[in-house]
Amino acid sequence: MKTLTDIQSYLERVATSRLPINHQIIYMLQDVFNLLPSITTPDFIQSFHLKTNDQMLVIYLAALSRSIIALHNLISNKVQNRTNEDAEKPKTAKKDDSLKDKDSKDNAEEKDKKETSKSKDDKKKT
Repeated sequence: MKTLTDIQSYLERVATSRLPINHQIIYMLQDVFNLLPSITTPDFIQSFHLKTNDQMLVIYLAALSRSIIALHNLISNKVQNRTNEDAEKPKTAKKDDSLKDKDSKDNAEEKDKKETSKSKDDKKKT
């Protein structure tokens, strides 16, 4: 960018007669500008559009593929979580049932103890 500003300032100084014309520099600049492609020809415009459209298509397809893969992974994760939850439900239900059974056994044992102690007390009283 600095080179372009230097060329611009040189050409402005030559145009305002603050610097003398250096023909070698002017010839080199003319060669550089002649080597630039003509971007106004219909062939160039069409090929440029085709190339750009091809690149945009590749970018679009890549983004679409990434989105589909992300969506697939999300669905797979959701299915896996649901499967894990369903597999854990019977285990927790069994644990809850075993805890209830254990509690009911403990309660039954306590009732039996109370009843036996009550019957012993009744026997002692009589």
